[in-house]
Amino acid sequence: MKSNNLIQLIRESKAIAVIAHINPDGDSIGSILGLGLALKKLSDHVDILMQDDFPGKFNFLPGVHHVKKPSQALVEYDLIFVLDCGDAKRLGDSIDLLQKAKAVINIDHHISNDSFGTFNILDPKASSTCQLIYSFILEDLQLGIDEAIATCLYTGITSDTGSFKYDNTSPVTLRAAAHLMELGAATDEISFHLYHNNSLSSVRFLAAILDKMEILFDGRVALITITQAAIKAFSVQQEELEGLINYCRDIEGVEVAVSLKENENGWTKVSFRGKSYVDVNQLATVFGGGGHKKASGATLEMGPQEAKDLILQQIQKMI
Repeated sequence: MKSNNLIQLIRESKAIAVIAHINPDGDSIGSILGLGLALKKLSDHVDILMQDDFPGKFNFLPGVHHVKKPSQALVEYDLIFVLDCGDAKRLGDSIDLLQKAKAVINIDHHISNDSFGTFNILDPKASSTCQLIYSFILEDLQLGIDEAIATCLYTGITSDTGSFKYDNTSPVTLRAAAHLMELGAATDEISFHLYHNNSLSSVRFLAAILDKMEILFDGRVALITITQAAIKAFSVQQEELEGLINYCRDIEGVEVAVSLKENENGWTKVSFRGKSYVDVNQLATVFGGGGHKKASGATLEMGPQEAKDLILQQIQKMI
């Protein structure tokens, strides 16, 4: 889609929505806020929608006050941007809005994305959706990036690259991050809230979970199980459960890390991390999920023990 046509489409749209997927991470949050703030420079009515409660550790980000629940959304939008969402089913209550929209622009970096938009801007080689939004704002929207937008986008990039440690970090990623720093991204504040401000309960929870970690298949698989009972016992927030799987992946000899998290309805959210030769996106696809070659997930409509048995059977075939 040509830039001039896109800008015309945005200006002609009386109502625009930018939507996050359920259980949003730093990349999802950074991208919806960054793009939402940029679109507000072009349109008088832009809603930023998120089904979940806003994760507390991201409350420092500019534009947080603009975020609404789907229940506060309009009945119909002319144009909808769906960001960082490989499958429209991950939009939760917002999915019905897609059917009524005149156009849907799908921007994502997941290799499993099924191109559900009217227009699809997909690049699985990009480190993050925020990296794509950075280029989208500058090149397609032909807008400048101010300090607020830069802070949001830098947050998503550093979050999805593990502070630029993961192999999805490319020269393009680093140049984008450097430019966002030059544009005023609040990097010190970002680092503090994302990495240096953990609650005491979350640290004790981490110790308890890792103490029960399972090492399987001659040390090639590490698995943790997070039950609702443990979550309630330590009074940890959902956002504090993110990243626990990385402790498993980073163990010497481990090729596949698995996290099984019991949801409130008794189902199991599964996260996979791969280190070298195992494509965990293929693994997640077996269970109706997807993501990236080195990081993916799925939700199984069963308890953690039953889910574990099925997953380990499949992993055994792959390693």
